[in-house]
Amino acid sequence: MAAESRVISRGTEGTDTQADGPAIGSTARLSLTPGYARVGEAVRVRGEGFAPGVIAQLIWHTVDARYELERGTEYLGQGFSERSWTLRDVRADRDGAIDATFEVPRDFGGSHDVRARVGDQEVAQAGLIVTPTISLSPSEGPIGTEIEVTIVGVEWRPNTSVWHMLYDNKYLGFLSAVTQRGVATAHIRAAGPLGRHVIALWRNAYNSTPYLARDASPFRDMPGPGTELMFTVTSDDGPPDQRIEDFSTTDHPWPSLTTGPGSLSVFPDRGRLGDAIALHAIHLPPSTEVAVRWWTTVGDRITNVGMVEEARMRRVLTTDARGQFAFDMTIPDDLGGQHKIDVIHGDQVLASTGVVIVPALVEAAPRRLRVGEKIDIHLKGLGWTTYDNTYTVTYDNAYIGYVCGFSTGGDVRFTVTATGVPGTHIVDLYPTIYKEKDPSVMPRGMFSVPQLTYRDDHPQRRTPAVRLAFEIVE
Repeated sequence: MAAESRVISRGTEGTDTQADGPAIGSTARLSLTPGYARVGEAVRVRGEGFAPGVIAQLIWHTVDARYELERGTEYLGQGFSERSWTLRDVRADRDGAIDATFEVPRDFGGSHDVRARVGDQEVAQAGLIVTPTISLSPSEGPIGTEIEVTIVGVEWRPNTSVWHMLYDNKYLGFLSAVTQRGVATAHIRAAGPLGRHVIALWRNAYNSTPYLARDASPFRDMPGPGTELMFTVTSDDGPPDQRIEDFSTTDHPWPSLTTGPGSLSVFPDRGRLGDAIALHAIHLPPSTEVAVRWWTTVGDRITNVGMVEEARMRRVLTTDARGQFAFDMTIPDDLGGQHKIDVIHGDQVLASTGVVIVPALVEAAPRRLRVGEKIDIHLKGLGWTTYDNTYTVTYDNAYIGYVCGFSTGGDVRFTVTATGVPGTHIVDLYPTIYKEKDPSVMPRGMFSVPQLTYRDDHPQRRTPAVRLAFEIVE
C-alpha cells in the first residue's frame, strides 16, 4: 500500500484530488463493470492494449481525511491528502488484454480512479462511483432502545459529505464520516409513542438542514438521499436510567507535553470535577521550592471580551534530594476540556503535562411531571473549544436548541418543558461543532446542530452524549 503525501486545500467545492493521469501516448485502456457499485461488491475490470504477458497492478486512488484545528482549539475545517493502494495484480494475455475482478474496498463514496500501473508508470485508468449502503439495527424495541444507523460509502468531498436525519419528519441531527473512511455510524434512541416510526436520511453540506428536492439537485444521479428506514416501538417500560456516556477507556485526550528540563506526569489524565489525580515530577532541581499551576481559559466568543489564558496557583512545595515530588490534588470546578498543569521556579517553566475535564451531570429532575411543567437540568464540565463548548438538546428526537458553558466556567443550568402524551419521553444532549473560523469554508451544514456520529468522528477527542428520560403523568 502506498500513500500519497500531497495535501489538498481545505473545503474546496467539488475539488478533484486524483493524481496526474496515465502516461501520454499509452495505448492501454481500462473499463469497469458496473460503473456504480457499493462497498464489498464485485467489479469486473477489463483492459486492452497492454504488452503481452506484462503484469499490471490495479491501483485504487482515494484520500485520507482529517479535521483541522488551530492551536488544537479552533475548528478550521477538513483537510485531505491523496492516497492510493494496490487492489491486485493482473497478467495480460498474449493479445495484451486483461480480465479480472476486485471487491470495492471499505472507503469513501463517490468517484474513484482505478488505474493500471506497469512498472513505475500508470498507463490506463477508469472511473468507479461508490454508492452508499444504509442500514439500521435493531428494527424494534421499547422506548429508549439504542438504534445504530450506518451509512457506508459517505463521500469525502466537502460539498457532498454531510447527511442529515429526520425522525418522524422532525430534524434530529447530522452524520459525518471524515475520520472513518466514509463510514458514518449514528447512535440515537427510540422515542415514542408506540408503533412505527420513520427515520429518513438526506444530504446537504451547504446548510444545517436536509435538502429534499433530490431530483432537482446537481447531485441527483447519486443514490441514497431520501432513504427511509422503519423502527417499531414495541413497549413503554418506563424511563431508562439517566447517564453520561463514558469514553475514558478508549479516549486519548492529551498528548504528552515536554516543556522544560524536567518531566511531569498525571494519573489519570482525565476525570470529572472533584476527582482525585496524582502528579509526579522528576528531573527537577533538588531541594528547591517550586510552584504547581493550573491553566484555564476565561472570556467568551460572543462579546468583545475575547479569550485569554489564565494561570492559577495550586500548591507551593519543595522537591526532594533527587529533584522529585509527588502531589495529590482534586480536579477543580472549572471549564471542561483540556487544561495544562505546569511546574515553575521563579519565571522558569520546569515541566508540564495536561489533563481533561469530562462533563458531569449534576441534576435532571423531576423524573415524573405533568405537561407544561419544567425539567431542571444542571451540567458541569462543559468545555471552551469550538468542538466541546456546546451541547445540542433533543426532545423525543427533535432538535430544540443548544447550550454553552464557556462564559460560566463550564457550569450550565437550563430547563426543558414537558410536552406530549402520558408516558416516557427522552431528552438527549449531543456534541456538536460550534462554528468554523472561516464560515465560507465547506462543508457548512454541520454547526451547532447535533452530531449523531459523535462517538467516532468528532474533532480532536471523543465527547460523550448525555442520555436523560422522564415520565409524563396525568
